[in-house]
Amino acid sequence: MGAADAFARLIELLEGVVSEREVTAADGTVSLQKPVLIQTHDFPDHDAMAAAYGLQQLLLRFNVHPRIVYRGIIQSHSLWTMITELNISLMRVDKNIPEDLMDVPCIVIDGNPNNTNARLVNQNLFGVIDHHVDSKAPECLFTDIRTSYGSCSAIIADYWEDSGMIPNKYTATALLMGIEMDTDFLSRSISPSDLDALHRLFFRADWEFGTRILKSSLSVKDIPIFALASANVKISGNLFFTVIKAESSKELISILADFFLRLREIAVTVIIKDQPNSRHVSVRSKSSDISASVTIRKALSGIGSGGGHDHMAGGVIDTSIEISDEDIFRRFIDAVTFAQEIQ
Repeated sequence: MGAADAFARLIELLEGVVSEREVTAADGTVSLQKPVLIQTHDFPDHDAMAAAYGLQQLLLRFNVHPRIVYRGIIQSHSLWTMITELNISLMRVDKNIPEDLMDVPCIVIDGNPNNTNARLVNQNLFGVIDHHVDSKAPECLFTDIRTSYGSCSAIIADYWEDSGMIPNKYTATALLMGIEMDTDFLSRSISPSDLDALHRLFFRADWEFGTRILKSSLSVKDIPIFALASANVKISGNLFFTVIKAESSKELISILADFFLRLREIAVTVIIKDQPNSRHVSVRSKSSDISASVTIRKALSGIGSGGGHDHMAGGVIDTSIEISDEDIFRRFIDAVTFAQEIQ
């Protein structure tokens, strides 16, 4: 299936499997709708949420009624601002999804159940739309995996273009923010398709709002964490490694990983957020010879899971496994060497 045919194929397949059912609104009114779930990857970021919202708004034009769902926790202040200001409706699934949604077709976006970064909310996987480099197509009716794209939002922007429809300002703003965030304002893994999508969206969107929100994600309360990250740093060759045990957001850990990558001598940064019930890992690489995705999967093999892109990856360490910070550091030293050798 060619990229240009993907959206037409998606609509065709949805028409074959989605049936109308009665839905009761909060005010008691009953209507016939064609329900679909759009599930982001666990602990969604701006690109995942923007792509989910963009797809939801497009499918509504085709009389399909998607509901955005996610697992994990959203800790990003800027992402919550985006969700609130753009009126994005979503539902968090902690353990069990409501009974009436158990058999609804589910589209996973910016993630893949094969990569452990999107634990399915139900067992009716309809499709996967993704751009991660280690994304392997699962068994389902529809897959559209474009690893050359820097953002999943650009894929959904292409869907809008292929449909011949124009997104409204809210939708265009969300998609623009998704592209800008995942490409770090066009400074990493940018493809011609991302640039084309950004060009189409820019003046349809409220780009001033989007840029301001994305660039105002820190608080003065975060300043001590920078000092803590610097105090605990370990460096081996071009690898920067640090563990933060103080309370901090997942968004801040990602920002720190990007921040320390600006050091001239550093090619790879590893930031671990070590909390009593969770150990999150963020990895960044500015070297074309060292894939962040390969590095994190190698380093966490047997003690956790991770994945992502060549320039940016994330993962978790199994908290039931006892392992010292020094041992994790050694694992990442070996993993960087491994990533270079197989490049």
